[in-house]
Amino acid sequence: MKNRIFYILLIVTMILNFSSCTSSKKIYNVDLIVKSTNSEFWNSVYDGAKAAGATYNINLRFLGPTMEKYYRNQVNIIKQSIQQKTDAIILAAGDYYMMAEPIKMAADAKIPVILVDSAVDSDQWISFISTDNYEAGRVLAQEIEKRVGGNAEIGVISFVKNASPSLERTTGFSEYINEYTDMKIVETVYCDSYIDKAEQLTRELLKNHPTIRVIAGLNAQSATGAARALANLQRSDIFLAGIDCTVEEAEYMELGILDVAVLQNPYLMGYFSVETAYKVLKGKKVERNIRTAVYVVDKDNMFSEEIQRLIFPFY
Repeated sequence: MKNRIFYILLIVTMILNFSSCTSSKKIYNVDLIVKSTNSEFWNSVYDGAKAAGATYNINLRFLGPTMEKYYRNQVNIIKQSIQQKTDAIILAAGDYYMMAEPIKMAADAKIPVILVDSAVDSDQWISFISTDNYEAGRVLAQEIEKRVGGNAEIGVISFVKNASPSLERTTGFSEYINEYTDMKIVETVYCDSYIDKAEQLTRELLKNHPTIRVIAGLNAQSATGAARALANLQRSDIFLAGIDCTVEEAEYMELGILDVAVLQNPYLMGYFSVETAYKVLKGKKVERNIRTAVYVVDKDNMFSEEIQRLIFPFY
């Protein structure tokens, strides 16, 4: 009798251990839907996401329009993810208002949504991983005041008008300039995250406002387009400040065309977003808002190990 009880307990223990191992090795399907699959920034986010995916046994799909100006395509991509019953969606929303309804559809289908980089006009998401974009705009304004100051006139090139990072950076930047400095923003334009358009807008700003002394590009494409224009026009008298720093922007900084930039950490945003999705799927509690830091880079510190890792994630 005792032997029989022993073997029954042994079998039960083995079944429980097997179930535990099977559960811990479950593969989850997660869709990372970004603003553009053809972008250094979003590919850096993807690199971080892949690293977390390997750690947490996540089958990750990298989806999105080819360019940020095609953000409306995200609606159908989200719908397809819902139809395919993915376990979780990580979304970098291309439009603050337009993505609210697709997020509701995901929530109704019991698919958790993790936001990365950009907010949405909805509360039906689980967690939001992002830079503090208002603070990034504010820090950029502070750096311009510190390095230029006076009553300099500024032209601002933002990106997608109704994307929350654009709204927040523009607000943080303009509020600091208007409230704490004697400088003046003469015009704010939008390039739709398109480098060629940013280059053309820079030329137009300089033509329409010949007294401009500062150009502020509020994302990588804005600053890159501005740098190309200034290089071609040989306008070394214009102070160029930007948010983000791609490899091309780093080259312009080394040449003295891009004077200062505020860096995000897209790799870490990607990693945290997948890690958060995993925790949600495992039924763990997660923070509602997770913020990543910003860093100021200029010609003096651009070759430091910390900054190089941000510009080149696998440095």
